[in-house]
Amino acid sequence: MSERRSTGSFSAYDDRQNSPVDFAPIRAEGRARDAVQNDSENSPVSRARLPRWFLMLALTGVAIIATYQYRDLIVSAMPDVEWPGLNLPQVNRPIINRAINTVRMESPLTNVTEQEVRSLLARYTDSGFLGVDVQDLRDELEQNPWIHSASVRRVWPDILVISLQEEIAVARWKESELINEYGMVFAAPWRGGEEGLPQLSGPTGSESLVLSNYSRFGDVIASAGFRIRALAVDERGSWQMETADGVTIRLGRELVDARLSRFIDAYRRGLNKELADVASIDLRYSNGFSVSKRSAASDAVASR
Repeated sequence: MSERRSTGSFSAYDDRQNSPVDFAPIRAEGRARDAVQNDSENSPVSRARLPRWFLMLALTGVAIIATYQYRDLIVSAMPDVEWPGLNLPQVNRPIINRAINTVRMESPLTNVTEQEVRSLLARYTDSGFLGVDVQDLRDELEQNPWIHSASVRRVWPDILVISLQEEIAVARWKESELINEYGMVFAAPWRGGEEGLPQLSGPTGSESLVLSNYSRFGDVIASAGFRIRALAVDERGSWQMETADGVTIRLGRELVDARLSRFIDAYRRGLNKELADVASIDLRYSNGFSVSKRSAASDAVASR
């Protein structure tokens, strides 16, 4: 019996079982896969995806154009100083990150100079409208000793809005420092006029108390025509003031308000004529006060 030779031809029969092979499941699987792919490509979601992206892009473009066209209306409520053209360096940046073309100052500058603000802005605005770090800029503005607080915000598309609350010096503190309306001491370069402020002094931590007593004592002596030029308290708690006329008034540590009121009552009852040439007044007595005159060698003591 001759051997069966193997050839390269394809046979639809299984040699082991000598039976035909069924290809129907393979063909059915292929047809199902093709049908799923065609359905996915032709689905309504796929067909709608492209127009939806076009619609979103178009709406975004319209919004940007409208904002730019009506930007003057958007910021028309912002008053005050405008600094267009800061002569900032030209820096390559993404087209959406526009250069800052205008700085709006919502508060007038009194003790802070325009040059101080401009010099600081030049270090921040070269990064553009979106790149400027408004928090860091605010923090650095507040490092200026004349600035109590600051706020910085953006206004689309190229405006930076700055608002400053400057320190208000109500008195000098000791030799060269200043004190604000809240009783807080700050050291700042004098801008002129600070020499005319009253001078207050006292131990560290007494700033608010001294400022409060300056206001209270000032109201009391104002009824007699006096005005406080200087007020001080020492480590022992003893008070002393100097009037605008150069009269020194020693109040002591105890019953300060009562002593001062007693003196003002006596002064208004006619003692003012006796005190025309007075240099100092000492109120540290239980029932009176002593007076030192500029032209007299000895002190005169007045009692109630």
